[in-house]
Amino acid sequence: MKAKRLWRSLRLSLTKGGSKRAKYAKKHDVYDNIGKNVMIQGRIIPLYSELIRFHNNIVVARNVDFVTHDVMHSVFNRVDSSDGKYGEMIGCIEIMDNVFIGSNSVILYNTRIGPNVVIASGSVVTKDCEPNSVYAGVPARRIGSFDDLLKKRKGDQDSGKIAVTYHNQQLTKQEKDKAWEIFRKKHSK
Repeated sequence: MKAKRLWRSLRLSLTKGGSKRAKYAKKHDVYDNIGKNVMIQGRIIPLYSELIRFHNNIVVARNVDFVTHDVMHSVFNRVDSSDGKYGEMIGCIEIMDNVFIGSNSVILYNTRIGPNVVIASGSVVTKDCEPNSVYAGVPARRIGSFDDLLKKRKGDQDSGKIAVTYHNQQLTKQEKDKAWEIFRKKHSK
């Protein structure tokens, strides 16, 4: 890891909160672009981060891996003894407005995640994600619409089917009790 990238990754790891990490990255031009209301929970800067562009209202959960290159050239250069050398393949990643990327996802190069998209945790994005969609799986596939997920979430919240908190990283006693009540009901069947 180059010294500058190492220093910035160390600095990010010491910065509390995804919004503050995104502001630091924006201030220091770590990525090609970071729009408004971006939260990046990750603490390690991807290689060739200048090939990644974030638009507005984006949340990137922890341990999301942005892959902007491959290293197959190392193998090819050892196998093929011809005069030609193989270069390292690189590519861009663009994340449009209103996107959530779940924990432990992998976003491969030369992909665009369209506006109003949710990427489920553990997904591997290998091709473009169309707008107003929910993607999940390995490789990631469209499993629903953003609007339907939004409506379902609101309905579940309003009806008390799910527990929620409005206190950033702190729970009230009532919120904790509600979460356990819902959990017990679900698991007592």
